[in-house]
Amino acid sequence: MSIVTRVASLESFLPRSSYPMGWIAWAWIIWSIAITLVSFWGRRATVKAPVVGHRGVFEPTWLLRLRFIRGSRSILQNGYDEFKDSIFKIRKLGTDILMLPSERIEELRSITHDKESSVEPFMHDFAGELTSGMAFLNSDLQNRVLQQKLVPALGLITRIMKTELDSAILKEMPACEDWAEVAITPILTSIVARISARVFLGEDGPHNHEWLTTTAQYTENLFKTGMLLRMVPTIIRPPVAHLLKPYRQLRRNRKAAHRIIGSIVQSRRAAETEQGVRYEKPTDILQWMTDMAVGKETDPADLAQRMLILSLSSIHTTALTMTQALYDLIAFPQFIAPIEAEVTQALQQNHGWNKATLNQFRKLDSLLKESQRFNPIFLITFNRILHQQVIFSDNTILYPGTRIAVPAYSMLHDQKKVPGPTSPSKFDPFRYSRLREDPTHPENAQKYQFAMVDTHNMAFGFGKHACPGRAYASDEIKMILARMLLDYEWAFPNGQERPKNFTVDTDMYPDRSAKVLVRKRRASKENPISM
Repeated sequence: MSIVTRVASLESFLPRSSYPMGWIAWAWIIWSIAITLVSFWGRRATVKAPVVGHRGVFEPTWLLRLRFIRGSRSILQNGYDEFKDSIFKIRKLGTDILMLPSERIEELRSITHDKESSVEPFMHDFAGELTSGMAFLNSDLQNRVLQQKLVPALGLITRIMKTELDSAILKEMPACEDWAEVAITPILTSIVARISARVFLGEDGPHNHEWLTTTAQYTENLFKTGMLLRMVPTIIRPPVAHLLKPYRQLRRNRKAAHRIIGSIVQSRRAAETEQGVRYEKPTDILQWMTDMAVGKETDPADLAQRMLILSLSSIHTTALTMTQALYDLIAFPQFIAPIEAEVTQALQQNHGWNKATLNQFRKLDSLLKESQRFNPIFLITFNRILHQQVIFSDNTILYPGTRIAVPAYSMLHDQKKVPGPTSPSKFDPFRYSRLREDPTHPENAQKYQFAMVDTHNMAFGFGKHACPGRAYASDEIKMILARMLLDYEWAFPNGQERPKNFTVDTDMYPDRSAKVLVRKRRASKENPISM
């Protein structure tokens, strides 16, 4: 069953027998209240800008917000085509958002000193006040840990990831001596979850089945809860939330996470107290977070909630990005051999899997960037809610409380913003590696990398609040995909084309139910998969 079907099925979210009126009556009451109030919801003083997406002057705002759920991609693209050099407004459930041209971003950052957080819009969209997401908004502990501890340790983390990847592949990939048909997204998700558990919680993380189950369920329940509550005005969210099955499951997930993380933290603190200087601290994100926490951040419940949301972002986005890239490679199989050759050469030159090896995967890195250009997870990025008045150089005024973003997906297909001679409409997996290897432009060697951001490519955000874990995610994705290409052959079932993407609100998803064919490669001396 697709995500869209699950999100649309209120019957699976509401209790069947707890309330005598039944789920249909409750759904109707909730929906009627939402429709009545939604037109008045979220109004605030803001700049006058054209609203895109209306089918006519008489279409009510609430209907446009509902249509945006599935029609967001076309609405955003039409708005960008007409107003790409100016500001336009979209109306999604729960809020209006001003779409800014990329040329405004540097000026905005200069005016605000880049203080506006990218977390606040996420908390708004996913009812952070009810889903215990406010810890992320109240402090930036997780960002400090990722930037100051994880990124400098990527060399060590690479070896840790490789060890866990070997184990995860054995556990999660099917026996496929001959062609087998599989849904690849759940497999990739499980592999990433195991690696993340190792990096996040230490050696016991991948073997903690309750944690693996909890993080998987938490992701699905949070997205369901957020989508449903987005349809409901803030004032009535608390009573409505308790009617929703995924919200009640979400609370159970949080309790389980608090118990798991609390137990680990208390055990480590006790060991450190008992052993003193002899205590050897684990090398994982939880330990780094515990060491850097101050004040309320030291509370195990606070640490647990941060670990849950970090797990959500690292597992969910990473698995979907890999799914898209693998679909693209299967659709264009002529590009697999050059990537395999580069991976093999890098492994041989660097004597196995390490950070230097991953840095030499230029063609694979380029493929990921091009796949992300066509299939970004987020249609809009640089999400901010302004807390001060902003006056641009042309006297355009943005008022406090205004929500802004950039139409990242549309920008990624703009002729003026996509580098290289190949048309932006054509999928060119080596677009960026050719630019980096161009001898006439040696300055390009360190540019155009998958994990890099600039004003033309904001798939990972931009500025101080760009995704802090993107370098780690890039290394993880390259390592997993490289192993998948070296170890297995891939194809689509006969007659099947590349699975189509679909959008829900401002997020884009691959078809999780699509099947691919996979067959284990015969081992050869030329294939250094065991290094």
